[in-house]
Amino acid sequence: MRDSTQPHGFALPTLMVMLALASIATLLAMRNLWVNEQLLNAETDQLRTQHKAEAVLPVALADILSTATNNNGTTNLRHAAGNVTQTHAFFPNTTAEYDMLRQRLGTNICSAGICAPHVLNPSATKASDWKSQTGSAMQVSAAHTPYGDNTAWYWVEVFPQHSTDTATSNPPFVYRITVIANGVMPGSTTVLQAIWTRNSDTSPTGQWHSWHVLHD
Repeated sequence: MRDSTQPHGFALPTLMVMLALASIATLLAMRNLWVNEQLLNAETDQLRTQHKAEAVLPVALADILSTATNNNGTTNLRHAAGNVTQTHAFFPNTTAEYDMLRQRLGTNICSAGICAPHVLNPSATKASDWKSQTGSAMQVSAAHTPYGDNTAWYWVEVFPQHSTDTATSNPPFVYRITVIANGVMPGSTTVLQAIWTRNSDTSPTGQWHSWHVLHD
């Protein structure tokens, strides 16, 4: 007579195999969820960093449009050329002041976020070129950007623009603004560049002509 309990000897190994497969499937699913979460966090931080860089553009523009006198009556050196003994960088208003700025900056090109390039440098459109020179940038305070200090910087390159108005001897300038913003995650950095020009040589209003994120 055949033992009816013999086939049931395969039940336990089969069950263990099924449990092992289920465990492997669960681990793979959890791993996929973790990878997707990390990718989403990285994408979110990069987008947030880009928005942060965009928020610095009006800060730089306000710097350009500031006046030579502060609210407390003191001199704003970023808009005052000063005398020949001074060496600070400033935003020029005339061709003579622009020449003075270039002389002061010399081969350094930039100081305190104000730049007067002698020529258009092709590397200035590469993100890595700006990442390596934050020491010459204007640092944005925590009051103007999230994540605290030392997370955003900007440069303003000043270029003279030939004017069609022959009545003025001071042609309007073109301002190329470059912003670097760091995110929370390591390596999360956005380098943003835009060009702004005045409507006239002394106009407090102007136009944005370009806006793009720099890469290498």
